Amino acid sequence: MVLIMIKDEIVKILQKLTGHKLIEIVLRGNSAIDSALSIIPKDKLVLIPEEGGWIHYQKAPPKLGLTTIEVKCDDAKINLSDLKHKLTTNNCGALLYQNPGGYFAEQPMKESYELCRKNKCLVIMDVSGSIGTELCDGKFVDIIVGSFGEWKLVEAKAGGFISCQNKELFDKIKEHTTPLTDGVQLNTILTKIHELSGRIKFLLGKREKIIRELKEFEVVHPKDLGFVVVVKYKDDTEKSKIISYFKQNSLPFTECPRYIRLNNPAVSIEVKQLQSAL
Repeated sequence: MVLIMIKDEIVKILQKLTGHKLIEIVLRGNSAIDSALSIIPKDKLVLIPEEGGWIHYQKAPPKLGLTTIEVKCDDAKINLSDLKHKLTTNNCGALLYQNPGGYFAEQPMKESYELCRKNKCLVIMDVSGSIGTELCDGKFVDIIVGSFGEWKLVEAKAGGFISCQNKELFDKIKEHTTPLTDGVQLNTILTKIHELSGRIKFLLGKREKIIRELKEFEVVHPKDLGFVVVVKYKDDTEKSKIISYFKQNSLPFTECPRYIRLNNPAVSIEVKQLQSAL
């Protein structure tokens, strides 16, 4: 009974955050992606961004017998002209992408959705990096997937979810899902969801401070909502200065080219890995 109550409370909160009525809590975010892709016919292509995605976007489709095709991006933002070209010249079953791209690039979700609808292509949006923000908008997506894993906004270290508005679509997806039933994990998810607004405020504050302090460098999409700070560099000297700043301030970072951030030389401060004193 307690388990049902906890799960129901999580679902009610997610319904408000996504704008979707139909929600299932699953084992992992990757499991949600697998479930969404499992309903795509094998003769249709899956569109994924060429950068700013998640590594499972590249791994999951081949395991399910699906073929992917990459959409061009402008510093992790989907290029709408290329998306339109890919949609009109290929038999596409789904567009799978993350908003914000790479955790730092606001995507043209409304325009992307309209293009896909015209071409009878489902839109699957990953909101692991936008849940609790205006970028998590169920109006411009057929299927939402999300993770509650490590370094996500809801950092419960386990679990994920999948949601829809269309019941027929949701029922098809549920045939390929394994619901999360572990009471401890569900309770942790609920606790972390309650902490979400505070965590977002903390991370955005940290990000804004970092961007101000790096104003002499080329920060990518500094005005977009995001939870990492990606900085391009012109040469090794500039790169060394950027990395020195990270180390002096004990900030976690990764280097690009890297599919989940940028395919070009840059350094990413992983703000989302920071922990507030909640």
